Formats: sequence, structure tokens, C-alpha cells
Amino acid sequence: MSETGAARDVLARPHPKKESLSPVPSFLVPLPSPRGAAGLFLAFDKPFGRPCHGPGSFLSDVRSVHGGEWTLAHRLDRDTSGVLLLARGDEALRLAHAAWGASVTKVYAAIVRGAPPGDEGVVDAPLVENRTERPDRLRRGLAAAYGPARTGLLLAGRPVPGVPPIPPPGRSAVHPAGRAASTRWRVLARRAEGTLLEVEPMQGRMHQIRVHLAHVGCPILGDRLYDRRRTPLDAAPFLRAIRLTWSRPPGPEAPPEWRWEVPVFPSGAPEG
Repeated sequence: MSETGAARDVLARPHPKKESLSPVPSFLVPLPSPRGAAGLFLAFDKPFGRPCHGPGSFLSDVRSVHGGEWTLAHRLDRDTSGVLLLARGDEALRLAHAAWGASVTKVYAAIVRGAPPGDEGVVDAPLVENRTERPDRLRRGLAAAYGPARTGLLLAGRPVPGVPPIPPPGRSAVHPAGRAASTRWRVLARRAEGTLLEVEPMQGRMHQIRVHLAHVGCPILGDRLYDRRRTPLDAAPFLRAIRLTWSRPPGPEAPPEWRWEVPVFPSGAPEG
């Protein structure tokens, strides 16, 4: 069955549960490495519900099995599963960061509430990110747009005429003072319960896919931050990184691109 054909059955399936740890969990087995990447980079199929970093994190598990020199080349949200790339040592991490904006693309699958108009499109809307670990970035962006006085009011949560409020800490929002952001989407399957999309963020803003889809009226079904119609009966949110492509990778023996892929639906998802 084709990937699109299989997609038509997913909305009726229960979402996968967070995997329980075993001595060598299957999600700690690396994905096949493209030529030239082995030894520098490893990719894994991160399970739903597991944080990337911190105590008891996915990174901690990887290091316990594969060695302490591995570090995250990027991050996925706790409730996002799929392809996660790790770099071995500072030099590999530097190579990844240098390539990330221009040469690395990521494609996701998402189940959203409702149905977008048409079969494909682009959401183009600037995003303000209220990162708890980078408050200076938010302050600088607001000050450049509105000046120090109005910035102080916005950061204090006070209304400013003609200016939308900023998102609370740990969230992003479409906002005129935000950084440029575009997200492509394509319908894979439509059902009464929701719509399965293939989604490609053109940048890496915090919660970019989640905020952009909510902005056009199709939030990820059950998203605890951005689905305003979420109920306790909703399934766990489904956002899955299904493909990571690195064009023009480093190394004399590297092919034109490195690619890591996982199925749209995790192998642990029930078929019934």
C-alpha cells in the first residue's frame, strides 16, 4: 500500500502510547546512515511524549547506549515524534549548525482539526517567539518595532493601542513584530475526524507548524497550547517528523544529499 493510501486509515487508529524503557529500546537503534554520515551523525525515531534534553531525556538515553560525546543537532517538542539528528562532538555539531538554515529541510506529518481550503498551500505569517531561555531576543525584536516604552508595556502584559499582545512564556504567536516564517502544507487524507497533512516549515521558529496551522483555523488536533477546542476526549496530538534531508553534505565521499526517513505512522501504532 502506498504511503498516501495507508494515510487514509490513520485517523481511525489510536495514537501510539509513550514507549516504556527496556534495556535496549527499539527507539535507541539508529536509523540507517547515508554514506559518509556514520561516525559523525546518528538519527533516531524519537517517540512521542519524551523530551529531547534534560534529566531522563531522550538525549540521556542515547548517551547511555552510544556514548557521552553525542549531542542534539536540533530539537523536537516533547509531543513530536520522528527523525531526530545527533552530532558526535563539537566539529560535527558546527557542521550541522552551519548547514541548517540553507541546506537542511524537514518534513512532518500532522493531523489537524477541520480541513484547510484546497489540497495544498503556504502559510506566510511572521512569528514572535517568547522563549523562556532567550528573553533578550524577544525584547530586542519588540524594541526595534515599537521602541523601549511600548516594549516595556507589552512585556508587562499591559495593552498597547494598535499592537497585539505578545504570547506568554514558552509560546509563539503570529505578530507584526515577529520574524518572517513560511510553512508549506499538502493534504494526504481527509476524514470527518480531521485531516492528515504533510507539512514543511521553511524556517525553524519555535512551534512554527503548530502556530501557523492554528492561524489558518486548522490547529493540530488536541494541541494543548494552540487548539482552543481541545477536549479531554481528544486523542494525543499527532505531529511527526518523517523526513530530514541535508543537501550538499560535508566530506569527499558524501553523496549529493543525506536523507533520513521514518514511516508516517510509527511501527508501534495499532493497526486495528
